[in-house]
Amino acid sequence: MTNFAPMRNYTFGLADEFIEQHGLRPPFIDIGCGQGDFSRHLATRHGWTGVAADSSPGAASAARAKLSGTGVQVDERPIETLEGMFNTVVLSTVIEHIREDDVALGQIRALLPAAPGAGHLLMSMPTNPEREWRWDDDFYGHYRRYTRDDVDSLLQGAGFRLLDMWDYTFPVFWAMRRVYTRVLPAKTPPSEVKEASSAESSLLNPWGEGRQSKLIDKIPVWGAVGAVQRRYRAGGRGFEAIAVATTA
Repeated sequence: MTNFAPMRNYTFGLADEFIEQHGLRPPFIDIGCGQGDFSRHLATRHGWTGVAADSSPGAASAARAKLSGTGVQVDERPIETLEGMFNTVVLSTVIEHIREDDVALGQIRALLPAAPGAGHLLMSMPTNPEREWRWDDDFYGHYRRYTRDDVDSLLQGAGFRLLDMWDYTFPVFWAMRRVYTRVLPAKTPPSEVKEASSAESSLLNPWGEGRQSKLIDKIPVWGAVGAVQRRYRAGGRGFEAIAVATTA
């Protein structure tokens, strides 16, 4: 459901709160940027400059179209070849697609200043592995889900310090996914190769039908939903969360 616009927009609102509370600043690099939605938000809402990077040619092409005129550069390359120095790294629902997540975070750490507290990481990921693994995890090419302790340990090992972590799915989006994964028949992953399914995941429509998703997007209830969701963001009871960390 990451591509579901109301949930995505609500997540951006939480990211905005993290940016203000913890003093995140540009330039940024959005790694695994998909179609460029997060980068576009940072550029248009905050006036940030930076780089949107994705190893998928299809995603990079979509990001170039979406980010045209924003001043954000699109870079088509994998994590291990990224270069430069940034103040903020965005890793939005990406880490679960990487087989060696600890190695990837170590490479990402090298893109931020060495000094403690000088750089930040905004990272979202699927959570609650025991309760929330569903067929859509396989469909989108996930290797794993994370507990808060998993996230904390992973970040510490890569040279980060976790500052905060908020659930952005419970209870409304969580309930919608429960219905979605039970009512709709399990879909076959786009590829037998997990990495290939991951590369296509950002280009796939939620609910399976673009028209259906757009109709749901237009229902005028999402502002109220966001107000409800904020009451539960610290509980960690849903299926995805966003975290902010600083360099340690």
